[in-house]
Amino acid sequence: MNFEDATRKQLLQIALHEECDIDYKWQAVAELEYRKWHDDMLPTLLKLWGAGLSAFDIAIELDLPESTIKGKLQQYGLFGRRVTNEKTVC
Repeated sequence: MNFEDATRKQLLQIALHEECDIDYKWQAVAELEYRKWHDDMLPTLLKLWGAGLSAFDIAIELDLPESTIKGKLQQYGLFGRRVTNEKTVC
């Protein structure tokens, strides 16, 4: 089984509810742990957000749930704020 392609829901199902070998459960939990937010992801988050990507696109890029990305953007006061370099001419 390729755990990297499994969804979070599928990994949780394997880890918590499936009757299978303990090695499969361990691999599912390890993959879930790998997909968690780590503080070293912050520079990448800021770069992608600054480049104009949506929270959904960033979630795909970082392989995290969109809710995690939105939560981090809110935590740092960025969600809903975008600075554009367009200047208006009067």
